[in-house]
Amino acid sequence: MIKIQGIVRDITYEEEEALYALSQGYMNLSAYAKRIRGEVEKRTKKDVKSSGIVVALSRIQKELKKAPSLIQDISINNITTKSPLSEIVFEKTSTILSRLSSLYEKVKTTGDDFLTMTLSTNEVTVICSDKIKNAVLSHFKDKPRMIESGLASLGISLDPKYYPMPNITFSLIRRIARHRIPLAETITTHTEIIFVFSQKHLSQVLALFQ
Repeated sequence: MIKIQGIVRDITYEEEEALYALSQGYMNLSAYAKRIRGEVEKRTKKDVKSSGIVVALSRIQKELKKAPSLIQDISINNITTKSPLSEIVFEKTSTILSRLSSLYEKVKTTGDDFLTMTLSTNEVTVICSDKIKNAVLSHFKDKPRMIESGLASLGISLDPKYYPMPNITFSLIRRIARHRIPLAETITTHTEIIFVFSQKHLSQVLALFQ
């Protein structure tokens, strides 16, 4: 038997604005119950009263009060930017992988350069400063699947205490998402989160974190 509360929880968690309003206690439970009633009935395959949905929302609200905040208050230690950058994507072949290990040795970089690699299931992605892009292409030799230039990065340095905490990346990326700015890549380390996006958005993104 499908329980109403489980379905209501699923629907609410799919809507960030609704979830945040519910967790902060300013959601109009009756109005929201009426809005999602049709979807609840569709998923449960039975008639559902709005009052039953309100009860489910009240219980979920109590659960959220005991959970960590959806949006964390984060203190940023430092912000660094790099531009212009290029993203180069290769098919993940044995040849590309064999050349990957010697990339840092063959492509000379300085402290001002940006160079990072990501290995996924089917691809190898390199993001680098434009001035070393040709050296990277020459090193791998194979034709890339994609080259995207005109990018920039914004790196946010954080205290290590944030590493085990939930919703840290979400809380930061949310600032960018609210402005409908597309991200090319998001790179995370122990104490840093780096966002890569079109260079035309650099000043706007920087303002979001200052």
